[in-house]
Amino acid sequence: MKACLCCFCLIISLHVSYAQDDLKFGDTGTTNKKAPTYKSRKKDFKKARLIQWVKNDTKGLLLGNKCMEEVTRSMHFEYVVQPKGQPGNRSEFGRLIHNFFAKIGITFSNGPFWKFKLKKKRKECRTRTGDYVG
Repeated sequence: MKACLCCFCLIISLHVSYAQDDLKFGDTGTTNKKAPTYKSRKKDFKKARLIQWVKNDTKGLLLGNKCMEEVTRSMHFEYVVQPKGQPGNRSEFGRLIHNFFAKIGITFSNGPFWKFKLKKKRKECRTRTGDYVG
């Protein structure tokens, strides 16, 4: 009985080792020898925090306009309206300092001529959506 069991194990091990001699490693349809080519894009995974630009009134901002909201989001900023005299309003000096650093951040993310681009796109959004008066 022991001899039969040993012969069976020997036959199985020889068969497995012989079968592995025929394996060819290398490039196949699903595998390859090259290093992986996947590069993660950090911007896809990073949540973008929009820069807040504080304004006193809504004149000329087109806040309810979907086109203008897309433009400001693509330029990585948003308008925050804080009327003067309302609770939670920043002081005038605090608002100016905040907006100074906000504009510096917007300049770094969109380039030095971002104001001209914004004015041009605001005009396009006004005419396209019918918000243009005059």
